[in-house]
Amino acid sequence: MRHVAWILALVVCWTSAAAAGPHAFRGQRLDDALRLLQRTGLPIIFSSEIVTADMRVTSEPRATNTRDILNELLAAHGLKAEAGPGGTLLVVRDPRAVRRSPAHISPPRTDEPVTPSRAPTDGATFTDRVIVHAADGQVEPAASGMALDGRTLRAMSNPAQSDGLDAVRAMPGVAADDDFRADFSVRGSPYRQIGIVVDGVATRWLQHTVYGRKDASSLSMFGSGILDRGTLQSGAFPRLYDETLGAQLDLSIKEGSRDTTHFAGLAGGTSAAFLADGPLGSNRRGSWTAGVRNSYRSWPPETRSPQDSAFAFADMHAKLVYDVTATQQVTVTALGGRSTLDTMDDPFDGAFGAGTDRAALVTAGWQSTLPARTVLRQRLFYVGQQLASTPAPHEVGSRLVNRAIGYRADAMRGVLGGVLDAGAELSALSAVRDRALVGRTALLDAFTATWATHAAFVDFARMLPGRASFEAGARASDSTLVRDRAVSPWILTSVRLARGWTVKASAGSSHQFPDVDAVMGAAGSPSLVPEAATHVDVGIARQWARLMWQTTAFTRVERHILRAPADGWRLADGVLVQPPITPFHNALTGSSRGVEIIVTPRETTRLAGWMSYTFAATRQTDATTGETFAADFDRRHAFNADGFVTLPRQMVVGLVVRAASGLPIPGYFTATNGTLLVGDRRNTVRLPPYIRLDARMQRTFFASRHAVTLFGELLNVFDADNRGIGDGVVDPIIGIASGFMRSLSPRRATFGIQLDLSR
Repeated sequence: MRHVAWILALVVCWTSAAAAGPHAFRGQRLDDALRLLQRTGLPIIFSSEIVTADMRVTSEPRATNTRDILNELLAAHGLKAEAGPGGTLLVVRDPRAVRRSPAHISPPRTDEPVTPSRAPTDGATFTDRVIVHAADGQVEPAASGMALDGRTLRAMSNPAQSDGLDAVRAMPGVAADDDFRADFSVRGSPYRQIGIVVDGVATRWLQHTVYGRKDASSLSMFGSGILDRGTLQSGAFPRLYDETLGAQLDLSIKEGSRDTTHFAGLAGGTSAAFLADGPLGSNRRGSWTAGVRNSYRSWPPETRSPQDSAFAFADMHAKLVYDVTATQQVTVTALGGRSTLDTMDDPFDGAFGAGTDRAALVTAGWQSTLPARTVLRQRLFYVGQQLASTPAPHEVGSRLVNRAIGYRADAMRGVLGGVLDAGAELSALSAVRDRALVGRTALLDAFTATWATHAAFVDFARMLPGRASFEAGARASDSTLVRDRAVSPWILTSVRLARGWTVKASAGSSHQFPDVDAVMGAAGSPSLVPEAATHVDVGIARQWARLMWQTTAFTRVERHILRAPADGWRLADGVLVQPPITPFHNALTGSSRGVEIIVTPRETTRLAGWMSYTFAATRQTDATTGETFAADFDRRHAFNADGFVTLPRQMVVGLVVRAASGLPIPGYFTATNGTLLVGDRRNTVRLPPYIRLDARMQRTFFASRHAVTLFGELLNVFDADNRGIGDGVVDPIIGIASGFMRSLSPRRATFGIQLDLSR
């Protein structure tokens, strides 16, 4: 009851804050201020040809209504907002105002789509002219998802955990099942079915982790300070980057400033970081940004059981952007890191003594503006990962290597009143496995494999008459690893009705090729086919003056889902048996059905965040045995709330609540008098319900052009004894199962400081 009372109090405070006063805009970049207004519900469309990076808000708006605030912000720079298609607001130059502007740049047509580009500084500055329409922090108009700008990601992230995906873990529909892992599930999909895209490259390898244990901790290989934007989409959506069955998280690394050079240092939680960025070249036709991060000792900060592993980590990032000409732009991104197991914090026996993880991403992109309102984007990329575990000093127990090198090209063009996006991608991949018999569950496995994947996609989006939108497309792909093809189509529609109502619907399919271990490993099978799913979402939304509410009913029907080689011990006719290990096989069919409710603030810039409730029932059936059971990530009820309020004197206060029913403990178990025993039915015993409240506060002090930010945070305020899945063992004599649950993060306070220096 105490936890419920606190959640109700949070809801009251959250909705009350929606009526709070305006955000402090003074000193911000104008484009950042417009993105804040987008998040309140204003459907603003603007181009950085008009809203340049050097535009700043010099005085605080006097208005209290967001529409009037927009007018004040634009008028100070000789701009105005005009009514656009579908009720949008187009930012254009005000011909009645006089302001300094490069004479070579002509104002774009109001009926022509525009994407963000670079700040115009001279005649060689890159510009492009294809539509982009973003509403940061709000539900996407036609697909189930949410987009967060970099400021929101940083404000909603946990400084103690140093994890760039911390804000994502509380997003609607997301189930973060382990406080010590960066992985997350969406609508009952397992971790491996969630796609991660970083600067246009799909990869799941950019993660600090430990190889050789299922319950080892992990951490994303980047902090929230380097992110410019994060978009999470689920259900049916345009699948432009990868073959994954479930949701997709698209992240972009932020570019450096073209105005001044900034240096920032952060110390707090478990790590320290240094960031720097600034203009590139004497004429500022480009920008650069770079940073490093290093842990003090280990992660997680405190172990709760002998089986919790911990590790030290370090990572870096760099990004260069340069406008070669007015129509050509080059971008280079590098991201990498290394983590090692801290054996002094890992006293469990029989697993391994040390572990090392190295991973890196390098991309080089070229973007060209062509005639006829066309933008061509090309990208070369390399992604690599190497993990190793050592059972004894100087003895390599297991080694895993993954590499991918590829080329991607796509073109965007305005046609038929909409935007056509088409492209192709080629990748060459390789893998090495050299596993010794390590721990209780690993297999003796060694192989080397090389294969290739090819994909092509097309997507068309258009605003229709009557305040409606339409988007449709398909992705075709193949893999030489399984000698099979997949075609994933999608269609999305939305219609705005009277009195603030919106109806949207989407349908599509997705596929995922088997991993190399499932095909080439000791338990692999070369006859596997791609996993497949069909998605249908139907939603209705209502906008009020200060809040936006949306309800979405969803269903996902799966087929050809992989089942792992073995499920451990089980009871068969009352006898304790351990079934023999069988190869991976496409044995499972299943479904996930439920409803998702999201509430976000609309007409205020002082409060940002959301509240969401998700009900989902995820079931699977094994076609070979006929058994039906709850899926491993079947989480029936989940409540997520994440929000922060900007107060006077540059103070920010935030609260995060995550509460959910427990996940099944994967395997055949039963519980008797609090003791976990081997049973005859799969996934019938669940973890206890999960609840966690985090509170954070930060205050920024300005001195000349420098800033100092102090932050403090209290994690797991109630000190709830939440449990996660552990790597347990079964006594083969009496059938008692132990170690399959482990305690998660305790209550913990942390403090830190961030210095931001400019020149």
